[in-house]
Amino acid sequence: MYLKENANYLYCTAVIQTTGKVSYEQLVEHLEKLRAKTVTEEGCVLFEIVPLGKALGRFALWEIWQNQAAFYYHHEQDYTKNFFAAEFDTIEFFESSEKVDL
Repeated sequence: MYLKENANYLYCTAVIQTTGKVSYEQLVEHLEKLRAKTVTEEGCVLFEIVPLGKALGRFALWEIWQNQAAFYYHHEQDYTKNFFAAEFDTIEFFESSEKVDL
């Protein structure tokens, strides 16, 4: 993928940290379920979860959306709302190529 060709995409990076409500392995399962549903969304170009250290329970999320509307559509889905409501993790860092509200 070339940045020049996809300059209008919305690029997001998040670093998340476990809250300790579930084990590391359970958090991985929840994240993988979220990823599996998210990548089927029409506006999702990329949704990757990268472990940053099992002992710390930290992960990076790399997301590419066709536009802000696709990003917000993702956050309106019940599975996304349920994931946030469960409070399995906290967001330590979030940055995006355009300003968006979480």
